[in-house]
Amino acid sequence: MAQRNADGTYRYVLVLGAKVNGIQPSRALLHRIEAAAEYANQYPHVELIASGGQGPDEGMAEARVIARELTARGIDAARIYIEAESTSTYENFLFSRPIWSGESGLTVVTNDFHVRRARLVGRLYFGLSTDALYARTPTATKLKYVVREQLAYVKLFINYMRWKWRP
Repeated sequence: MAQRNADGTYRYVLVLGAKVNGIQPSRALLHRIEAAAEYANQYPHVELIASGGQGPDEGMAEARVIARELTARGIDAARIYIEAESTSTYENFLFSRPIWSGESGLTVVTNDFHVRRARLVGRLYFGLSTDALYARTPTATKLKYVVREQLAYVKLFINYMRWKWRP
């Protein structure tokens, strides 16, 4: 079971993409999908946004894998929106914006190592309040992701400063 601070307050749940192996979710993505499905079953009023594009080494867009796996877990396809173009956390929010536009907040589903930065992106760039489902990170890859996440913070702040001070 995923750690969470989400309580069904927000209408939309943004499930962030992660690596797809062929057309199967990686273990990290599978944990996100399982957390989202459990939450959606508990809160039948929420709608899910499956977000993530297709990398050159992936056989299917991350969002389409997420949607397929959610429906396989009993989530009605009518509750799932697909955003299959994004390649970053910022783009997950940006390209999903037409779906959640007008909302003051949303629930973010990602692995535990990534929650803080994902919520920060939502707040800095989009002014969103967020809560989260913290899907666990596979032990074998945790160190790699934690190190990568620290570098991503540096990139986030550099990009944010450029965005904030653009002419």
